Amino acid sequence: MKKMNNSDLILRILEKHKGRDNAIPAKALAIKAHLPEREVRRIISRLVTEQKCLIASSVHEPFGFYLIKNMDELKGCLDQYYSRIVKLKDRAASLYETGLKKFSKEVQGEFKYGKFL
Repeated sequence: MKKMNNSDLILRILEKHKGRDNAIPAKALAIKAHLPEREVRRIISRLVTEQKCLIASSVHEPFGFYLIKNMDELKGCLDQYYSRIVKLKDRAASLYETGLKKFSKEVQGEFKYGKFL
């Protein structure tokens, strides 16, 4: 019998967690898969970006990962990701501006990040 790889194992577990109401917390998923939580998160990231799996995470109760089962869940997940992107962009812009003011004498040339902010 062929041993199941970790990605297949995570997908198999997530098959029992379809829809936002059935989300499984990362810690519980890691325990079921016998993997470190960070590795589970890396695997899920690769499943979404490389294998195009419809896996979402919920930051509201019930917390955790789940397989997206409809357009409303997809939209909710994308709204959540977009909100995070905006907050990270604002944080990076603030750091950029503050750092430029504080260390401007030490900076030679242009920060490569300025064009994105």
